[in-house]
Amino acid sequence: MKIKLIWTLGIIFISIIGFLIGFSISNKLQNISSNTIKTERTEVSLNNNMPKITNIKDTTLMFVGDMMLDRGVKSSVKNNFGGDFNKLFDNIGEIKDADILFANLEGPISDVGNNVGSKYSFRMNPEVLSAIKNASFDVVSFANNHIGDWNKMAFEDTLSRLQTESIEKIGSGMNINEAESPVIIEKNNIKFGFIGFSDVGPEWMQASENSSGVLLASNPRLPEIIQNAKANCDVLIVSFHWGDEYKKIHNKRQEKLAKLSIDNGADLIIGHHPHVMQDIATYKDKTIVYSLGNFIFDQYFSTDTMRGMLFEVKFEGSKIKSTESKIIKLNKKFQPEGIYTEKQIKELDRITSKICPKPSKEYDNMFFLNIGQDIGLIDSSYIPKDLQEIESESSTKTGICLIKEAKESFELMTSKARKDGYIIKVSSGFRSYGDQKYIIENKIKNGDTNTDIAVAKAGHSEHQLGTAVDVTGQSIKYVSASDNFEKIPEALWMEEHASDYGFIESYPKGKESITGYMYEPWHYRYAGKDIASKIILSNQTVNQYLSELN
Repeated sequence: MKIKLIWTLGIIFISIIGFLIGFSISNKLQNISSNTIKTERTEVSLNNNMPKITNIKDTTLMFVGDMMLDRGVKSSVKNNFGGDFNKLFDNIGEIKDADILFANLEGPISDVGNNVGSKYSFRMNPEVLSAIKNASFDVVSFANNHIGDWNKMAFEDTLSRLQTESIEKIGSGMNINEAESPVIIEKNNIKFGFIGFSDVGPEWMQASENSSGVLLASNPRLPEIIQNAKANCDVLIVSFHWGDEYKKIHNKRQEKLAKLSIDNGADLIIGHHPHVMQDIATYKDKTIVYSLGNFIFDQYFSTDTMRGMLFEVKFEGSKIKSTESKIIKLNKKFQPEGIYTEKQIKELDRITSKICPKPSKEYDNMFFLNIGQDIGLIDSSYIPKDLQEIESESSTKTGICLIKEAKESFELMTSKARKDGYIIKVSSGFRSYGDQKYIIENKIKNGDTNTDIAVAKAGHSEHQLGTAVDVTGQSIKYVSASDNFEKIPEALWMEEHASDYGFIESYPKGKESITGYMYEPWHYRYAGKDIASKIILSNQTVNQYLSELN
């Protein structure tokens, strides 16, 4: 009995011990599981709070130079575009691809104030503001030597109008604090700062604590101003209106200011004022564009002033990823006709400046070919055998060629004109098939709706015969193929005397339906004195007369 009782108590004891051990193990397992779940939840929570990594977007900044829409530009817009300033920007839609687009605004935009009496005073029509805005300009430098041309009233009015159109301005303000304050434009989480200085005055327009005006580069606080600006942005662009007009290389003063600015925080230097493009340099791995040249201006007296730079900078974050300089070429209407690479511009220059080519084989004489819309050259490679370069006194540039007889007659004619007090020069002579093809393709590319009646097809141009000239005169400063030519004294002299030297107007007014081309008062063809006189007496066009002759 005792043995049985002891055995029973032993079993109960072992069961109790087993239960306690099992409960302890189970509890520990639950704790481990609970801790694991908590850990997993904590990790999930931490992962949810971590910032999401996204690809850094590139930011594209574009810079163009001096923009002046008054004087000759205003007249051109009125005469050629029905007063619509938007048309000036029709051929350069690429600028709208910029995340930030910059230009130098060369003068006030206002209808108030008074002319201070400067020899060159600009005041742009307020209508240009909407066109500038529509072209996608974000920020302009308004720190230059023309901001006071129509006194402070026009200057302050411009500040107000820019603000109304939400176009930012730099380098000027209602007081010195406003002029010194950088414009901050945030793109792709990067703060791009802009600040501007004028190094060419006007001194009397210097901003002060209680007076509106411009921020001058001669300000002794320039390093401090740049440091303060840099403290408020990730990338600082410093703009300078500086340098020597029409000089293609920067001067020591520009270099000194550029380096001083970079030493104090500038990340990119953009310059303007010389009206021509200048060199691009680097200092401490920072880019210095010494002069962008003209963007839209009426300085038609040289090739260099009718071209300007488009400088494009791509940023990856706050670091420069790439830079590229392209060329904007102005046409005779002071309208940018396109944006070109260096290679494309060299090809354009090749067309207009080269030695007279020689034929590669014998050709039939094409002197009296009735070439035009319907009749072209049988052999597109045709080159006259006796092309000669026109002397410099009678030509706007080197490399303009005519056949010997036409060249000599043209020089005699312009010599007589000079004696009579009229300076007449040739702006275009012989063109090859390839030259003409390039010109017409460029017209089509730029959306010229009158291309088929304004420019002959390749192989159908009188210029390829080596007997046709486009002429210009001193009164319009030798602008090529200008509609204004017919209004100047040189044109009247040509009408009266050209046939005496064998030249006849090919596309006269009122005969467009016969010639198939627009009226071109500047375009003459050499036919020899006898034939030219007979064409005039017959009251026929060159094409009509030659069709009967052939």
